[in-house]
Amino acid sequence: MSLLTYMDRPVPIAPGETVLEALLRAGIEAKSSCRAGTCQTCMHRAVSGTPPEASQRGLTEAQKAMGFFLPCVCKPETPLAIAPRDDAGARREAVVRSLERLSHDIIRLRIEADDFDYRPGQFLELIADDDLKRHYSLASHPEDDPYLEMHIRLHENGRMSRRLTERLAPGHRLHVAGPSGTCFYEGVDPDQPLVLIGAGTGLAPLYGVLRDALKRGHRGPIRLYHGARDPRGLYLRDELEALAGSRENLTYRPCALDADAHLRGDVAAVALESETGLEHSAFFLCGGENLVKRLKRDLFMRGASLRAIRADAFTPGA
Repeated sequence: MSLLTYMDRPVPIAPGETVLEALLRAGIEAKSSCRAGTCQTCMHRAVSGTPPEASQRGLTEAQKAMGFFLPCVCKPETPLAIAPRDDAGARREAVVRSLERLSHDIIRLRIEADDFDYRPGQFLELIADDDLKRHYSLASHPEDDPYLEMHIRLHENGRMSRRLTERLAPGHRLHVAGPSGTCFYEGVDPDQPLVLIGAGTGLAPLYGVLRDALKRGHRGPIRLYHGARDPRGLYLRDELEALAGSRENLTYRPCALDADAHLRGDVAAVALESETGLEHSAFFLCGGENLVKRLKRDLFMRGASLRAIRADAFTPGA
């Protein structure tokens, strides 16, 4: 077996040579800058094998868990198969298990795919056709659910939305690739406050992270803030209220922007006003780009550590 494999291609690597040097010498395009393990421009992901500890120095616990490492300072001593950091991996066939309305414009899609390893809160690429692909976060838990669950917002005249609502039914086949993303429960102290803030279908990854935290016995307080334009968007509300009622350390705070709503409030403002002692908390932020950027900035300005903030910012996709 070759000591270094890149995307199924053996790559010769000389003793004392770094992975980055070997890739470049083999004519493989690999971005780099500092070449000293600082800037992280050259980051790749190990798909098998264990990167040397020195090549993961400075990365988050979630990145380490995903096998990310820095080729510019990586001198492997055991076989290592690697891929670019954004490579979604091979596509797999999946079968639709169910489609269910969660609100007026959100559906729950459950599919079954063999050998799809993931962490709750990561996202996958859903492939309906070669020119119709979207990324969706996972709300399911691999240890409890025999399916992959996504919460998908429907867009008027959106291609994927029409495919899901007009042509897809249980038993139909499509493809998935992934998983991707580092927004999952890893590197969190089980006794520290855990704060989950999201809007819309940003609840999906937060729901996955929440379930994983509870399953792993998180002992510190957990506070979940979920926002929507109006109360109809606060899906899973009954389920989350029941879950919070059964767990002493879990608080659930739904917020609706609608001024006439009983639970009115901007989710970011409500969370920022309610949270104190930010330097001790771990944060998960999921939703639109503007919301996530605003929360990251304001939490940091109020004392939160950037290393304690995991985020999954959604980009519009119909």
